[in-house]
Amino acid sequence: MGKNDSSKTRVVPIFDCLYKNDKTGLSWLSKLLSLPKGEHQLNLPLDVNLKIQDIGWGDNEKKLVPPVSLLSWLIRNPRKPSSGVLSSNPLKAKKREALINGAEECIIEGLKLLRNNPNGETWHIFEGETQPDVFIKTPDVLIVIEGKRTEREPTTSTKWMLVRHQMLRHIDCAFEIAGGKKVIGFFIVEGEGQSCDVPSQWIKYAKDTINSQVIQSSLPHRGPEEQKRIASSFIGVTTWQQVCKEFDIKWDTLPDKVEG
Repeated sequence: MGKNDSSKTRVVPIFDCLYKNDKTGLSWLSKLLSLPKGEHQLNLPLDVNLKIQDIGWGDNEKKLVPPVSLLSWLIRNPRKPSSGVLSSNPLKAKKREALINGAEECIIEGLKLLRNNPNGETWHIFEGETQPDVFIKTPDVLIVIEGKRTEREPTTSTKWMLVRHQMLRHIDCAFEIAGGKKVIGFFIVEGEGQSCDVPSQWIKYAKDTINSQVIQSSLPHRGPEEQKRIASSFIGVTTWQQVCKEFDIKWDTLPDKVEG
């Protein structure tokens, strides 16, 4: 982040360019989806509709809410946060401490609040919204992309979950609003120098994302079939350099640092 913020130096200039050239996405979205490399090959029907209906990146990033089934699981399986801080609010901290210590009345109350919460209580919420760097919706697909630049590795945990891989989190939340749409997720990362090749460590991270143990730990609220579908929705990783090459975007026109 900081002066090398991938959203401002890669996501926005590249996706603004693609969208400006064709707001329907029909001339570029299919090509973009062919670039990531991973364990799961993307096979879309010939009649798939890839005409863009909605987008979100930069200042208009989409916020995806966590599945209620996950929020319920976290209430029923409470654990201390990685930071050790339950809340800066003493009342919330007290409730959460009681929950972690097994207070049945807190479990019951928390689960009820998921269904009916007229006063906007938040002590029972153990995962917030997730924001993929790029969100694209068409009549048939819902795409979530996580962009990286200087980050050495993906985010693999949250405050309340020791294992909750960022990409799986994006896809998991997208599933909640997908309806009958196919969910697709992938990374775009920085190659070395001007190379289009995916760095070896990111090839490894892509494989790790769909490791069976990672899938089970990141998606404890999902059954085996849903876990399998979410894993298969992750199609791998490509580079910003490869995207620029594919769409004739001059690499040297991208900002190297955020101004100001």
